Amino acid sequence: MLIGRNQDGLVYVLEQPTRLLVVDDDPLMRELAAGQLAHPGGEIVTAGDGEEALAILRREAPFDLVLSDLEMPRMTGYSLIEAMRADPRFARLPIVVVTSRDDMFAIDRAYEVGATSFVAKPVNWRLLGYQLRYVLRAARSEAQVHEAREASERADRLKESLLALLQHETRTPLNAIVGYAELIAATLDVTGGAETRAYAQTLIEAARGLDGTLKRVFAFARLSAGTDPLSPEPTTAESLVEDAVRRRAQAAREAGVALSAQPAPRGSTEVEVDLVLVARALDELVANALAHTRVGGRVTLRAVAGTGAEALAIEVADTGPGLDAQALARCTEPFWQGETPLVRRSVGLGLGIPTARRIAELHGGRLELEAPAQGGLVARLVLPRAPGSLGAGSVRAA
Repeated sequence: MLIGRNQDGLVYVLEQPTRLLVVDDDPLMRELAAGQLAHPGGEIVTAGDGEEALAILRREAPFDLVLSDLEMPRMTGYSLIEAMRADPRFARLPIVVVTSRDDMFAIDRAYEVGATSFVAKPVNWRLLGYQLRYVLRAARSEAQVHEAREASERADRLKESLLALLQHETRTPLNAIVGYAELIAATLDVTGGAETRAYAQTLIEAARGLDGTLKRVFAFARLSAGTDPLSPEPTTAESLVEDAVRRRAQAAREAGVALSAQPAPRGSTEVEVDLVLVARALDELVANALAHTRVGGRVTLRAVAGTGAEALAIEVADTGPGLDAQALARCTEPFWQGETPLVRRSVGLGLGIPTARRIAELHGGRLELEAPAQGGLVARLVLPRAPGSLGAGSVRAA
């Protein structure tokens, strides 16, 4: 469809070579469409009714758009649209229908069965050209988004399959390494060989360390995938805080850091959570606080009563160096520790805070991070009164 000229030559409404299928029982309408919609590199194919159009779609190369009348013999436009939408090959193919200007019932029905847009009779071919250009742009953009989503889903499935395979295939060799190294060490305890025994012990520790690293990565992957149901149980803030302090007391002593719990707030501190997951989240937050607190510093846990749907928040505060705004914004990213992952000098996987955040989200809560002006970091695990009451979280990972 020619609409004007510029210094480079002719200008057409349809910007890209487009393959159109025009379906109408009126030969004059088909002839007009073929002439008015013609453009360089494009192709206009016509059909006299829905049956012929469906046969063309099934046997010929893909089309970019279908322009169809509604009232036709043998197979109407409505039936054609329904048949196309039922076929995965044409489910996303844009369909513009032609109908009378005041036939709202026909328009409503066409949209119900899957039409993309409509044009009113008598047809203004210039306006139709622009409308088809808009529909094609939208369809191509949607197709790109759909392809990107499918690629992302394929990558996620590949990642999950790969992690499941690694989890299964690394368990046996690691168990064998640890088991036989322990046998070697036990034999050397009897026969002597202190130096060789030290080598065996180093091998045992390395294998156990690798096993622990892989287990943390696999656990985070399962949390991210969200494939297992939550197992909520009633508990109180006092229990959660006290248990966390008890579990990490030895690690705090070894780090030379004072670990303590502040008294619970007045009022109800009851909450219903997956005890295993919330314990893991608190362990991760406390371990992160201990790792970044200097000798002689302190880490404090306390419960803060919530309002509305928020039952409570458990804060883990440390007296470490804290984080700047950029680091604070990025520290919830998996494997990030403020340095390039492959050359960083710090110890750890960078999964502690992301794991705690994911567990909070699975409960319908959230993780808040705050860097006070006086230094240190406050991590706040906000939990709802019941799992999922603040969000869509409904799964857990073992």
